[in-house]
Amino acid sequence: MNAAFTLGRILIPLVFIVAGIQKAMNVGAIAKMLADNNVPIPDQIVPYLGGIPKYEALGYLVAAIEIVCGLMVLIGLKARWGALLLAVLTAFTIIFVHHFWDMSGQAFYDNMTQALKNLSIMGGLLLVVAMGSGPGSMERNRRAQPGIK
Repeated sequence: MNAAFTLGRILIPLVFIVAGIQKAMNVGAIAKMLADNNVPIPDQIVPYLGGIPKYEALGYLVAAIEIVCGLMVLIGLKARWGALLLAVLTAFTIIFVHHFWDMSGQAFYDNMTQALKNLSIMGGLLLVVAMGSGPGSMERNRRAQPGIK
């Protein structure tokens, strides 16, 4: 059981780490997708972005969350927090990108499939939130060392 949990904790975040790296390397494409889907971003934050277009800034933020939180879950360091943030990000992806309930034809089926896959991923992430980082994690190894709390 311990090996299965550890393997699951390692496999779940891989999709986020790879996708986050891809987004960071081509932030223009993610920014266009966010803009095309009318993801709401308040105009009040624009002065704080240092001239970066708001959808591009959100693209960098999404990439950073996917990479950093994915690595947190992967190595088991504050895995619950990383998994929780990824679960919230995944829920937002369903709502703002794969909103199949507003679609018809092939787009309906394609986005419903993506939304269901995301729900499954959220289930795995929520298991990490509930159970913690588990065996073989960086956190577990730190607590096992004498003098470390």
